[in-house]
Amino acid sequence: MKIESNCSICNKNLKGKQTLFCSLKCKNKAHQSYPAQKKRGLERKLFLVKKLGGKCSVCGYATNLAGLAFHHLGGKEFQLDMRALSNRKLDSVLNEFDKCILLCHNCHAETHNPSLDLAKLLIEPAALTTELHPRNQSVGL
Repeated sequence: MKIESNCSICNKNLKGKQTLFCSLKCKNKAHQSYPAQKKRGLERKLFLVKKLGGKCSVCGYATNLAGLAFHHLGGKEFQLDMRALSNRKLDSVLNEFDKCILLCHNCHAETHNPSLDLAKLLIEPAALTTELHPRNQSVGL
């Protein structure tokens, strides 16, 4: 026998297999609205950042949550950005998270673009052309 319960949004009696919400409208109001998604994404990111020590694993940056990113070490199925953090099931997020380290955005950019070292490019600007697509090499500043 099912114990009667009410919608967590409008307090109407739930029927059948309903467990939290009486309708899609109530579910969307609580779970799928932009503010709810943003809050869920930020809460999950904060939880995962804490789990990885709360700071960049290269330079130790630990000032702003928005300044930290998850860097995949291999086998990436999807990015761990705010959209994925808020809209994917927690189990799949945690499986992807296990393949990551925490980097600040500067260290993350340097990890993905080691050949764009500014000191090297200031000495040898021609090295930049190896980073450009051949079609764009003739474009001047």
